[in-house]
Amino acid sequence: MNEKDWTLLTALAAEKNLTRAAQRLYVTQPAVTRRIQQIERELNCAIVVRGARGVELSAEGEALARYAAEELQRLQALREYIDNRGADVRGTIRLACANAYARACLPGILKEFSARCRGADVHVVTGHSAAQARRLSAGEVHVAIVRGTFDWPEESLPLDADPYYYIVSAAPVELERLPDLPQIRITTDAPLEAELHRWWTERYRRPPRVSTVVDRSDICVQMVRHGLGYSLLSGLDVQDCPDLFRARLVFASGKRELRRDTRAYCRAASLQLRAVRAFWDFLRERGQRSEN
Repeated sequence: MNEKDWTLLTALAAEKNLTRAAQRLYVTQPAVTRRIQQIERELNCAIVVRGARGVELSAEGEALARYAAEELQRLQALREYIDNRGADVRGTIRLACANAYARACLPGILKEFSARCRGADVHVVTGHSAAQARRLSAGEVHVAIVRGTFDWPEESLPLDADPYYYIVSAAPVELERLPDLPQIRITTDAPLEAELHRWWTERYRRPPRVSTVVDRSDICVQMVRHGLGYSLLSGLDVQDCPDLFRARLVFASGKRELRRDTRAYCRAASLQLRAVRAFWDFLRERGQRSEN
């Protein structure tokens, strides 16, 4: 077995479906099936059990998937060790980034960093903040950029980004009328959902009139722009939308606004890698420039 086999087994364990595993690996489903059958013949055991709802790993398959994941981790550690030798900054930085920040700020950051450290590659995965925090906790990434509260005992840096949330609409709206107007809701992580719910219930006795639910803020913004309803969005989602009306979400007490600060988090051990240290120092310097 080799690295491709280990990657195949971990993909199959995650997806529980041959077609999705093949898509994840950018190969055909028959190619995945053939290789699984070859491994089964080589090891003289069944790896998968096929059922009406997909495939399940056998006991031997689960043991192989755990072995494959451990081998991939060891191989990654070896590559990082080799990349970290010598004077040049090179290697791969595994970065998890919250969706809003990835869309509004990350492209410029990566362009500037790549020009400075041409030997370093940044592999990025995006998603909701809660998922990115879990990736860092699980050791899947070196650095996570997260919005909102994340209890992390190791390294962290504040990042410059609009922290506030807004009522966003194509034309000015009165707060008292919101329960009567169509709301375009964007799915988000549980902590932010809870904060938005708290803000709403402090102000209104009726639930919002949700007309549309989307999973991407760019779709949400376009629907708002076309007058299909209002939405509750991050300032990062609408920082390039001067045509839209915005009003900050202020809690009923008037003493607190709904906000989520953005921070970068890192494992202290990861900073021993030259590429990760270079990226971390770059983020710190960039933040200091923004303050000045």
